[in-house]
Amino acid sequence: MAFDNGEQYGYRDDYRPYRSAPSYPPRPHHPPRPAYSPPPTHAPSVPAHADTELVRLRSAYRWLRRSMTLAVLGYFTVYLAMAAYLPDLMAKSVAGSVNLGVFLGLLLIPITLLTIVTYELFARATVDHISHRVRIADEEQRESEEERR
Repeated sequence: MAFDNGEQYGYRDDYRPYRSAPSYPPRPHHPPRPAYSPPPTHAPSVPAHADTELVRLRSAYRWLRRSMTLAVLGYFTVYLAMAAYLPDLMAKSVAGSVNLGVFLGLLLIPITLLTIVTYELFARATVDHISHRVRIADEEQRESEEERR
């Protein structure tokens, strides 16, 4: 006989107990993830693309973001181009055992920090004033809508 030890019925012939329950607790049921888009509290009276202050804020922020990114990436691109096409120049010694390639590579750190400081200063001088005006106008608009109700 092929099945004389009782395995086809799920028990063993020598009547040993089944495997014990796992030592770890079962995983809890996870609820579905919440939707992260809360419903709008109020409908905007003026579309965002028609508000001149928002347009000015977007363009000032875009200019600042692009110019600072291009400054750092421009320096890095020049550094890579010099390393690829001018290896003899990059191998010249600057001070002791430090060559020009290592010096320009280490110069990336202060240039990046200088770009961050410049970004902060220009943001305070240009973008922050416009965003403050937009914020005040939005608060005034919300207060006037609440007074109408």
